[in-house]
Amino acid sequence: MGAPRQLSTFDALLLEVREVANEAPAGFGAAMAHCAQSIECSLDGYPKPAAWPVRALIGPMVLKKFLKQGFMRHDTNAPVPGVPPPATALSAAEGVAKLEAAIARFKAHQGALAPHFAYGPVSKAAYEAVHVMHAANHLDALLV
Repeated sequence: MGAPRQLSTFDALLLEVREVANEAPAGFGAAMAHCAQSIECSLDGYPKPAAWPVRALIGPMVLKKFLKQGFMRHDTNAPVPGVPPPATALSAAEGVAKLEAAIARFKAHQGALAPHFAYGPVSKAAYEAVHVMHAANHLDALLV
């Protein structure tokens, strides 16, 4: 596996996603919709939080590590806990549209954010960074 993709903003992510969408491999639409689901959960709440020790101790340490190194690696086949996975047949255009809508909603959001299912409370800036890293890891897995 090569060096991980390092993107730092939603704008940079969308630029990259739109650039590859026309020649995207199978599963691209579903992966982008999955990333949109995670962004939406940071606004609406994650339905299935991890156990308290994870949210209070382990999760914040993992988040700090990801933010420091500028990338994440995770199981890209795992769904957002408690959220049904998107349809695998979703087209790239449909997945990108869902991601764009979730990002626009996140950017416009002025209120409190929901705690992450594993990291616990996360600031808006840190949420953007971790959502971008999450999507970049999916891009790495798809665009080998």
